[in-house]
Amino acid sequence: MESNGKAEKHGLEGDVDLRFLLVGGELLKVRSSSWKKNRFYKLQEDCTTMWHESHRTFKRNQTFSIDDVDSVRKGRQSEGLQKHTEAHVEDLCFSIIFKGRRRNLDLVATSAEEARQWVNGLEKILSNVKKLNRQQTSEHWIFNCMRKADKNKDNKMTLKELKHFLRQINIEVDDMYAEVLFAKCDKSNSGSLEGPEIKHFYDLLVYREEIDVIYGKYATTGEQMSVKDLLNFLMNEQREVATMEDAVRLIERYELDDSGERCSSTDSIRAG
Repeated sequence: MESNGKAEKHGLEGDVDLRFLLVGGELLKVRSSSWKKNRFYKLQEDCTTMWHESHRTFKRNQTFSIDDVDSVRKGRQSEGLQKHTEAHVEDLCFSIIFKGRRRNLDLVATSAEEARQWVNGLEKILSNVKKLNRQQTSEHWIFNCMRKADKNKDNKMTLKELKHFLRQINIEVDDMYAEVLFAKCDKSNSGSLEGPEIKHFYDLLVYREEIDVIYGKYATTGEQMSVKDLLNFLMNEQREVATMEDAVRLIERYELDDSGERCSSTDSIRAG
């Protein structure tokens, strides 16, 4: 398969399970003991839409968005598969669970290995779509904070306005360091940043390679650090005498949920 720009965006370029989904294959769709039909499914090139054939008269081709999927469950976990399939096909079965009231999609693969690839591939895509959605929400919230910090509404930000913006998003930075970064980004030497210059300033400020290393080592989910993960980091890396309550307080203080509000104690803290 040729290099897929969308796959690269999802961080899955060259992934074996993704290639499997892009090629697609036949699955047995199960609705009842008497309604079991073979249907062809494949992931479209945008890596966010699943296509499946339909034999309905007026609906030949159908798609659904990965964004509408809540989870993927391996085996005969759904009520439909438990009721309408035999126990010996357990390793061939999986279900796509949708958000809201949409009916689950109960499917049976031709082999246990194919079922594993369908489940693994779909879970990877689902995880990456959720990650992108969080990033877009975070960027939207940051943009709104920037607009509020732009006091004279000229779509430019002075060093003073940027410092105000950083305080709004709970980033503490040394004044001298902020000035150095500001000068580095102010390509026009105008004393203010605009557009890509502001984004460059923010990226330089928040991206630190050691943070990625820490998340890689301590975040058990790969993308988020739970209260337990953070406590483990504090005790082992920082050599602090900390409790679960300390970790919770740190998350509540510094992390935001997807709407830009403070997190609850059950939330986790995310990598940049």
